[in-house]
Amino acid sequence: MTGLQLRHRRRPRLDRRPPPPRPSPAAPAVPNRGQAWPEKATARAAGIALLALAALGCGSGSGTGSEPTPGRAAQSRPGLPGRPAQPGPGQLNVYIWTNYLPAEVVAEFERRTGIRVNVDTYSSNEALLDKLQSGVADYDLVVPSDYMLQILVPQRLLRPLDRRRLPRFGNLDPRFLDRKFDPGNRCSLPYLWGTTGIGYDRLKVAAPVDSWQALFDPRHAGRVLMLDDMREAFGAALRLDGRPLNERDPAALRRAAARLAAQKPLVRTYNSSDFANLLAAGDVDLAQGYNGELAKVVAREPHRFAYVIPREGGTLWIDSLAIPSTARNLDSAYAFLDYVLEPAVAARIVAGVRYASANRAALPLIAPEIRDDPAVYPAAAVLDRCQLIEDLGATTPLLDRLWTEVKAR
Repeated sequence: MTGLQLRHRRRPRLDRRPPPPRPSPAAPAVPNRGQAWPEKATARAAGIALLALAALGCGSGSGTGSEPTPGRAAQSRPGLPGRPAQPGPGQLNVYIWTNYLPAEVVAEFERRTGIRVNVDTYSSNEALLDKLQSGVADYDLVVPSDYMLQILVPQRLLRPLDRRRLPRFGNLDPRFLDRKFDPGNRCSLPYLWGTTGIGYDRLKVAAPVDSWQALFDPRHAGRVLMLDDMREAFGAALRLDGRPLNERDPAALRRAAARLAAQKPLVRTYNSSDFANLLAAGDVDLAQGYNGELAKVVAREPHRFAYVIPREGGTLWIDSLAIPSTARNLDSAYAFLDYVLEPAVAARIVAGVRYASANRAALPLIAPEIRDDPAVYPAAAVLDRCQLIEDLGATTPLLDRLWTEVKAR
């Protein structure tokens, strides 16, 4: 990992139901890992199975301490090239979003503890789900997004956290605790958070942008970028219509689909991975996107670019640290969790990734140019207009069909 660590968030269609939960093996031997993504069933029966398991909470698992994993195949980790992951004590296996953990933060942890950190990376929650559902994933820490926890927790794919081993838990901002996706934070610690809004070129868009309507304005025909993301695209249309992000009313969803279909001639591209670069290069004038990448563009040329969360409201997302039910190096995992809860460490992570930290105690240590950047740390009144994405359950097949029709036009 080198340079500024920026995350390319790609939200998969995880509203589609995953396969029925599998029992968590107590001590699986790890064969060669497949790379295929799982098929997502939309059957109502799968949803009922998840709801039935919801009361069970996190998985219990049986590993303790730094117990080595039998049969683990050596493999190079993208985060720290050339370091094979070998079984045994004194190591930590992390599975995290691409470019979401600064190399210097990892190096300092290794220096302090003597624990070697092996980092695998992914670019979607769906890849994480695949690994954990396979029953052979050998990771000690993972970083699922808010709505992914709503799938992982009922399937008992995560361990309950021992709060006694997290003395710095109090450093976390209460605003990001005890959320619906993990009540009481039994299985997760909030790590980083951000928003979805609009980045735009001040030199090409005359009037200040403060509404999702800007993305639907015929004056910007051919100069608009939308995220290639069903929930985010519908979210913009729904909020513009005064409806909630997690709308379930079929009539309201059909109205939003009609708005998106009418907008399509204005859209130059649907893109969830390169939206910030396309805006910076002048290929588009307005881009729906995630705040971290857009904040970097704005910081480079503040006279030209801006980022805004529209007055109708946007998406708030929270990524959390969690321990898989099959984790073996538990002492190392807890040591790392407590480490990143240190205010100074959390501040260094923010400096590297330019996303906001859920660590309230770190705020005074964050560079003023980041801490005072509303693209990274929006005001409380702005956040109050944002909502978390939730699983839509039985409504998902309708939304999926409407999105397919919009994209096929």
